[in-house]
Amino acid sequence: SNTVADHLRVLRDALAQVPGQSTAKILVRVDGAGATHGLHEYPRDLNTMRRTVRFTTGWMITDEDEQAIACLPERVW
Repeated sequence: SNTVADHLRVLRDALAQVPGQSTAKILVRVDGAGATHGLHEYPRDLNTMRRTVRFTTGWMITDEDEQAIACLPERVW
């Protein structure tokens, strides 16, 4: 399913399987279905002095996306 609760469950289960010595630096990658505040806030909140958790969300850019991007002024880049 594509709910935040489902994505969080999968992420928690995946992170629970990472060996202890490998948890200092973690990168979480999701596709566009994971582009929710709830899913992005969870890994952000896992950061501590001993652990860095980063995340990235990707999706295929559509023609509509490209047109919207083209409307942005150069100074915002």
